[in-house]
Amino acid sequence: MAFSNPFSRDVEGTSRNIPAYRAFTIISWLLSFVAAIVYSVSPPHDVHWASGTIFGVSNAHITSFTISHVFVTIYWVVLFCGQICFVAQLFRTDQAAVTAAASVGSYFILFNLLQFGWIMLWTRSLFLWSELVHLPAAAMPLTWSFFLVLWNGAVMVGCHGLPCRVLANIAIWGIVAFAGFFLVVFKDYHVGFATAFLTAGLGVGQFFTKIIALQWIFAFTIMAIVFLFTLAVAVPGIYGTDTGLEAGGGDRERAPLLQESN
Repeated sequence: MAFSNPFSRDVEGTSRNIPAYRAFTIISWLLSFVAAIVYSVSPPHDVHWASGTIFGVSNAHITSFTISHVFVTIYWVVLFCGQICFVAQLFRTDQAAVTAAASVGSYFILFNLLQFGWIMLWTRSLFLWSELVHLPAAAMPLTWSFFLVLWNGAVMVGCHGLPCRVLANIAIWGIVAFAGFFLVVFKDYHVGFATAFLTAGLGVGQFFTKIIALQWIFAFTIMAIVFLFTLAVAVPGIYGTDTGLEAGGGDRERAPLLQESN
């Protein structure tokens, strides 16, 4: 059976693309999952330059954005399990659920392919290329991509002097802007919680790297700010009530209808 291109523009997610989405989501997930497992325990042996496991390379290049490996592991276990649930949606008998899942299937496939590519480059110490290949996708993948830009970028630059640490102390506050944008504009508390978790991991990682420093203090402060802000957005959304921002937006949206009815 011939598969159509799953990346082609198909707003309605018609049934002709469903077999392709099913195949490519499974393939991309397996590539990302197997590469993550294999290179977490064994370094690549097909190269002549410096290489190592995913966390081995991290330990060899400690920076101001090195995240606790425990938090990274937990994050990815949750993400991989969540992705399994997503793939399962494509095999349901409910056509509406299948179409809804297929509508974001391209992002799922793209992220896993890029994540696979990043692992290949990171474990071979090709930091410049691994920085360029990593693009954001959505929710947990998007948050991970943002943190990876900081982490991978700090390793790529390889600067540990006072000016670089001051710059890192300033750059870390970009996490607040990142999470705040998605919380304010999209009310996406999934990104907020994911950001708070990885920021906590950043704080733990920095605390055990250098206790006498500002980076871990800033990280935990940012984690608290993002977490509380996320709760303020998530709780009304979960219980079906509007926040002040949402209520104002709703009034503006209804205004033309009210005028027409008059």
